[in-house]
Amino acid sequence: MTVFLSSYLNGVDKKGRVSVPASFRHEMATHTRQQIVVYAAPDAGREGGYLYGWAYDDFIKLAEKIQQLPALSPVRQRLARAILAAARPLNFDDAGRVTLPTELAAFAGLGEEIMFAGQGEYFTIWNPTRFDAQMADDGALTAEDLAVMEGLWK
Repeated sequence: MTVFLSSYLNGVDKKGRVSVPASFRHEMATHTRQQIVVYAAPDAGREGGYLYGWAYDDFIKLAEKIQQLPALSPVRQRLARAILAAARPLNFDDAGRVTLPTELAAFAGLGEEIMFAGQGEYFTIWNPTRFDAQMADDGALTAEDLAVMEGLWK
């Protein structure tokens, strides 16, 4: 099971390449395909975007869950457009870097630095300023969120 943990601030080189955190690459070492899949966050809202990133094998599991919905259901169609049609598999170079597609980098407001944030089975990719703002907003809700989890510990 893949578990992405921690947050990493990495620089983007002049060719637009960014190193995927070594711990993330290590999590994927046993996967059948050494790729990540990224797409624009459909839940980003108007204040600014970010990207979802998955190990290829885990993304396939997500796609299979979407495909379990009835083929012509409106929910499946929306999820297929927002996630599957938007997904971009990215290959690592020999140094563990990927090049994010220009349109996705623009959507997320990415510049010279990128924040990778582990979120368990997937990770997110942020403009560092947007990430810090989101973390501040999330912090105000932590007590409520932990209360929701209380029943899961029994």
